[in-house]
Amino acid sequence: MGSIDYRLATTDDDPDLRQLLRDNPMPGEVSVSLEREPSAFLAGSIEGERHLTIVARDRAQGRPVGMASRSVYGGFLNGTPCNLGYLSQLRVDRAYRGRIGLLPAGFDLLRTLRRRDDLPFDLTTIIADNQPARRVLNAGLAGLPPYLALEPFTTLMLPLWRPRTPKSPGHFVIERGSVERIGDIVECIERNRSRFQFAPRWTAPELLCPERSRGLAPSDFLIAVRRGTVIGCVALWDQNDFKQIVIRSYGGAVTRWRPIVALAAHLLGSPRLPNPGQPIPHVYLSHVAIDDDRVQVFSALLARAYRDACELGHACLLVGFAERHPFLKVVQSSYRAWTYVSILYAVCWEGVKAAIERIDGRIPHMEVALL
Repeated sequence: MGSIDYRLATTDDDPDLRQLLRDNPMPGEVSVSLEREPSAFLAGSIEGERHLTIVARDRAQGRPVGMASRSVYGGFLNGTPCNLGYLSQLRVDRAYRGRIGLLPAGFDLLRTLRRRDDLPFDLTTIIADNQPARRVLNAGLAGLPPYLALEPFTTLMLPLWRPRTPKSPGHFVIERGSVERIGDIVECIERNRSRFQFAPRWTAPELLCPERSRGLAPSDFLIAVRRGTVIGCVALWDQNDFKQIVIRSYGGAVTRWRPIVALAAHLLGSPRLPNPGQPIPHVYLSHVAIDDDRVQVFSALLARAYRDACELGHACLLVGFAERHPFLKVVQSSYRAWTYVSILYAVCWEGVKAAIERIDGRIPHMEVALL
């Protein structure tokens, strides 16, 4: 498009990027914006070894009209370590949606920024209810790479009511992580994540790096230990200092029920629904890795994490799993939650066939804290 300029974003673009994220929330009964305050670039370091953001500007007006990000992280494909690309933060200003050529030109720039040894596809997720975006990206428009739907991904927001008392697991103990245990945690993640498709890997230096694991300390891990061996781990990752989920508006049904929800929250001592414009204090359940996918171990770690998150004063615990992941039903059957479903896609830069040939049938395991 002749009137639109596309380029790599720099720190000079930071205020405009944050405005695009703030002013273009995800639609739904509860409309939320996924924001990046105080800098749109701080979260990039946790999302991958490589991270870039592109910005589109109207030359005549100088205003930002769109953005998109691409990260490359170390993960597993068919059980083998490799680098995987992930596309995120695709935003188009309301006034420019539907303009022919706007999206293809942005994808053209992203294509030129790929490396020769990158996989023939990247990954992305789109909220299932975001029908306009899914229609456009699945329409086979000229200039857009094909989007191959892989599997639904469910994010559960567990309201943190009063702390539960976790049951004693008996044949293993739950301990808090430490610097001394980082090597054991990495080994647990490595051997269990390799069984899942697209699961992120972590090295000890990455887990101890203040930029790569921004907001995450060794003591934020909970580990299940049996006879001195770490057989499972999870972490509570608080990213509120650089990533926020902000309520922008409520639909009619939620608006009508808010007074009753507020009264119940007062009586139960539970979190209230924030007013529009306010963030939801939340924490992610991340780095989930359990030997043999033992439900008892995961359930015990989740219960302990739930209790700790309550005591830390968070309003919600965010948990996410693919549709076929064995732990999704565990969470759904044990906790009340607000749920939203995304679709995991392969963005096929070299055609759908090239992507299909590279992906076997393993269960995907994306890291909800990195989406």
